[in-house]
Amino acid sequence: MKKLIASILILVVTSSILVSKNDTSLNINIANDKSNNPNQYNKNWEYIKDRLFDGETETVYKREGPILISLKYASKQDSLIVNEIIRELRTVIPNKTVDFFDDFTGVSFDIALRNGYNKEYKGISLWDLSRSTTELGFYKSSGVDNRSESEKHIWYLMPPKVDSERNIDYRLSNEIGTITREVFDSKSQNIYKPISISFDINKEISYNERKTYIQYELLRSLCYIQDANFIPVTYGKENVNSVFRSARHNPENSKFTESDKFLLQKLYSDDFIEQFETYMYANYPWRYASSFTNKKMHEFKVWGIIIALGLVVYVLMFSYFQNRKFKCNYLNYLFPIFIILMSFISFSNFHKLMTDFRVSVSWWNALFSLLIAPVLFASLISFVLWGLEKISFKNNENFSYQLILKVIFTFVSFIVPLALIFLESDRHGFLVFILPYVFFSAGLAIGRGLLLYLNHFSESLVKEKDLELSRLQEAKAEAEVKVLQSQINPHFLYNALNSIASLAHTDADKTERMALSLSDLFRHSINRKGKKVNTLDDELSLVQNYLEIEQIRFGDRLDFNIDVDPDLLKVEIPMFILQPLVENAIKHGISKIEGQGKIMLKVSRKDNGILISVQDNGSDFPEGLVSGHGLQTVYDLLKLTYGEKAEISWHNQPQKEITIQIKEILNEK
Repeated sequence: MKKLIASILILVVTSSILVSKNDTSLNINIANDKSNNPNQYNKNWEYIKDRLFDGETETVYKREGPILISLKYASKQDSLIVNEIIRELRTVIPNKTVDFFDDFTGVSFDIALRNGYNKEYKGISLWDLSRSTTELGFYKSSGVDNRSESEKHIWYLMPPKVDSERNIDYRLSNEIGTITREVFDSKSQNIYKPISISFDINKEISYNERKTYIQYELLRSLCYIQDANFIPVTYGKENVNSVFRSARHNPENSKFTESDKFLLQKLYSDDFIEQFETYMYANYPWRYASSFTNKKMHEFKVWGIIIALGLVVYVLMFSYFQNRKFKCNYLNYLFPIFIILMSFISFSNFHKLMTDFRVSVSWWNALFSLLIAPVLFASLISFVLWGLEKISFKNNENFSYQLILKVIFTFVSFIVPLALIFLESDRHGFLVFILPYVFFSAGLAIGRGLLLYLNHFSESLVKEKDLELSRLQEAKAEAEVKVLQSQINPHFLYNALNSIASLAHTDADKTERMALSLSDLFRHSINRKGKKVNTLDDELSLVQNYLEIEQIRFGDRLDFNIDVDPDLLKVEIPMFILQPLVENAIKHGISKIEGQGKIMLKVSRKDNGILISVQDNGSDFPEGLVSGHGLQTVYDLLKLTYGEKAEISWHNQPQKEITIQIKEILNEK
């Protein structure tokens, strides 16, 4: 029950997060929201966020090496303007080298190109330097059109405001002129040639106006501005046309604002991405910040969470329902289907929360979607599935037939509610939901079939292995019993022959009687070869023969008595468990004393079993376990035959005695 409760709690908590997050306002244009972010620092970061990032990745364009500028056909005035811009950039981004290409390398850009891309300047190849260079070309402003005929041809073929693959040409006004620049986007960050900007500006315009256009284009070459919806930042009462205001080029009346300077300063800092992520996570919910900085990774994380939670719920649910059967068979369908639908709705809502930031769910909607709707649909689905399987499986027990039908019935049962919704809905946007649900139903049906097959296969395999194991255990036990029994005979023979040898030179008659008794004893044993059990009566005859042999050896020094309940004579016990007890009493007890030795063998009934007792007046048992091959063999035979239902024990006080208690006899005839 705890596992089921844990599964439901996971789903409820997941949906509770969905409802609790609805109060979090995600204002994309937070820079203008003074109630939420009155701090100018936040407005500047929003300026960066809206202009540099696409909301998909954390990748932004910037110059990786030094920021270099190459002038072509520039007038003295143009050179002074660019020099002023360079000095200002050095104060804005002091950690970057900002310089003319000629001053940085000691050669002009054209000469450097003729030297080849493999040539290095200050340890940097021209190949890399070219990607950090902005080439500014000036024409009519110099008073002389220095372009080659091919350059003029290209220039005149380029109509105003018409884009080519790599260039854009736009006319400022009839009085000002045109600007042609290379177009690059976020995918062209690894360009292998400098950014070229050509100015065809009327030389009569003022110095400040000229600087405005040059500064605008030069600064815009240092980053890529995203083409996003823009709401201008308000400073005082005016809307400022800042340099990085929008993706569209609009240099006229532009201003290099503090926000622009903040953007460049942060963009070219060594830890720009880390600073931006810190700002995002500090000012936005983590789900939005994670998605904005890296949408693909965010999706991966969300699906990772869903899959992990789904596996936990599945394991808990499977372990709870696997071997649980309700008296009402319908409940065996209802409860699992309810948890499955609850999981599907909960994880769908969780995915929507983490990826769609306009989602809004009330407590009532969450309660309905998580509890009421799953109960209603689970009742319908389980009833359809239960009814179909009950009708179809009455007279056919073939597993393959049942497996195929169960897969089909599962899919059909889960599609039925969908069909009802389709008939009652206005069908607007219905296909957005129907395909995922159809795939979910199909996957669920196939998954159920796979589990049923694996369960059937594992059960068959377990049964087969159990049968094989029981056979092996039986064969092993039989072999061990035979080994133990074969060990008793040589052991006894060894002791008996020693006794005959000791009498051979002193008493021939006794030697003869002992040899004949030994022959009778082994004839008795050989006739029962291969048997694992024997009646108590036959085992007592074996002990009687053995004691007669030993009495010939010891003479009057040995006195024995056998007391057995007559009702137990037909009880079957393992062969050769009595004789070793008596042998041990003689060898380790009677033979150690000088006076008369007495042995008492008693077999009586105790509860539903029997109690075997051997007493003697010989030397005491040593401390600890009784040693000796004979007793160890008896112990092993008892364990193999009875397991925990038999035990052997011994004690020296008040009477030296060794006992065997068999709690459940094998057979009583």
